[in-house]
Amino acid sequence: MFKNYLVKLKESFMAVFPITLIIFALIFFLVPTEVNEKVKLGISAVLLIIGMSLFTLGADSSMQELGENVGSSLSKSKKIWFMVLCSFIIGFIITFAEPDLKVLANQVMGEGASSFFFIGVVSLGVGIFLMFAVMKIIFRIRLSVILTIAYGLILILAFFVPKEFMPIAFDSGSVTTGPISVPFLMSFGLGIAAVRSGKNEDDSFGLIACCSAGPILAVMFMSLFLDPSSISAGSEVGSGLTGNIFVDMGNVILHNLGNVALVLLPILILFFVFQIFSFKFPKRRVIKMCMGFLYTYIGIVLFLTGVECGYLHIGTAIGEYIGVLDYRWIAIPIGFLLGALAILAEPALHVLKKQVEDITGGVIKQKVIVSVVSLGVACSVMTAVLMGLYGFSLLYVIVPVYVICIGLSFFNSKLFTAVAFDSGGVATGAMAVSFILPMVTGLSEGSASGFGTIALIAAFPILTMQVLGCIYRIVLLKNKATQVTHKSVQIVEFNWEQVFEENSVVDLNKAEKAIKKITKKSKNQKTKNKKSNAKVNSKSSSTKKRTTSKTNSNNQNLEISNKELDAEQNLQIKNEEELQETKTNLSELTNENNAFKNELQENFNSKETIENDSEASTSTDVISDSKTSTQNQGGEN
Repeated sequence: MFKNYLVKLKESFMAVFPITLIIFALIFFLVPTEVNEKVKLGISAVLLIIGMSLFTLGADSSMQELGENVGSSLSKSKKIWFMVLCSFIIGFIITFAEPDLKVLANQVMGEGASSFFFIGVVSLGVGIFLMFAVMKIIFRIRLSVILTIAYGLILILAFFVPKEFMPIAFDSGSVTTGPISVPFLMSFGLGIAAVRSGKNEDDSFGLIACCSAGPILAVMFMSLFLDPSSISAGSEVGSGLTGNIFVDMGNVILHNLGNVALVLLPILILFFVFQIFSFKFPKRRVIKMCMGFLYTYIGIVLFLTGVECGYLHIGTAIGEYIGVLDYRWIAIPIGFLLGALAILAEPALHVLKKQVEDITGGVIKQKVIVSVVSLGVACSVMTAVLMGLYGFSLLYVIVPVYVICIGLSFFNSKLFTAVAFDSGGVATGAMAVSFILPMVTGLSEGSASGFGTIALIAAFPILTMQVLGCIYRIVLLKNKATQVTHKSVQIVEFNWEQVFEENSVVDLNKAEKAIKKITKKSKNQKTKNKKSNAKVNSKSSSTKKRTTSKTNSNNQNLEISNKELDAEQNLQIKNEEELQETKTNLSELTNENNAFKNELQENFNSKETIENDSEASTSTDVISDSKTSTQNQGGEN
């Protein structure tokens, strides 16, 4: 356990250190801040590293294992309606307790009954679309079909929804996938897919995508019946902090202890209910999972405390300071850099990358996923900074991005499409809400232009992952189309005179063994030919990078080798035909042997008949002679 924790601690340090280093460089050389804030940032960085390491350690043995077992247990039920109903309840409860959703609700509707109504609407959207996601796995429905219908409705409703609600609707779809819900939902889908879809466990992806689309539609429908004036400016995020390091951290820790406990409580109840009626795990395994929940709980509390105490105020200070400079354009590259590094500190991303690599068997590497998602977040933050500086509408960006993503989903594979939309959900975690959002809000001087930032952070990673899928598919098709062999293939030539001799008696057993041996040699040779082809293909890719003159000469050599290959392949085909012909001759010889045996048997039978007849005639003559002699003796007497 301790060695595993050290590995997680190292990974967390490598994820948090880059963004912290850039922020320290900014506050030391560009943005003036008090010493108190710098010390608080250093302590917050330590809390982030420890919290993320504990969370990833605990999530492996608790959240992911629970989600997978709940999914597999439900999928074994023959009652589909029961599975769908349980999925709705799980989605509603987990979303209703999500801390990030509470922060957004307080900012949009203010504290009170309106805030709970907003949370209920968003939770309802998640529950309904989690049902659709489960039915997608059960009935093997393509994810792009569901997303096309969902985002088609979103684009239609965009013409009727008040513009004040538009960024709020997209933001609500992004904050529902927090660090606790993501590991559980992904493992939940994996458990269902492992039983229902057999080996096609890539069907498990896509639940996060559906759970992100549901709240957008729910809030849009809600906005059709509400007055835009009901939107409240809310309280400024983190406004309750006093400036004293220990007092602020103590208050934030107490606040997060309650919030995180409220999130984990429904999941713990779900675990014990299934343990009593379905799982029936041994005591040792139950204790191990409870310890995992404890690690997850402590890790999330420390992580959120570090983000809210240190990074939130620093993000606001950076945005406000750069927003009043004469060269405000410097915020664009800074936003790009901070966005690329901030996503590395999201715990949910590390859960996604590990699960994708495990499901794909290492085809999609963890580094590739992190790099592509990081690029998408960097582009989204840069776009959000431009939107905050110049105040253009979110629709001008978000609508084209989603239209392109939906279009590419029909070109890409199901796996890339599902992973792409899930990556958009995991990118909108605590760092996005508590660091990037305050920075963009500070750039826009606290106006409502900050709304929509989270939606952009969720959209651009989908686009970058879809583009990666297109590149992968094009390269794969190109390799299949241009697969050429440059090396001659050795053909096994059979000396049939060693197997059969003319005008000789055929030993059928030896002939069959010889044919099997020859066939095995042929198969082994084909395998060697494939390996040689693969080596030659790798060499051909390197020759393409040479100069044009060498390429032309190589192409001529290639044509010659192709001709030789065709001739040798024809020889192989001829040998196979001879093999087939020999098999036919063997069967004919077998028939002749059988006929010969039958003829011998008939001759033998006829011979026995003749001998029996001769014996019978001989015995008759003897009997007649004896009778004659007896009569003669009687006459003499």
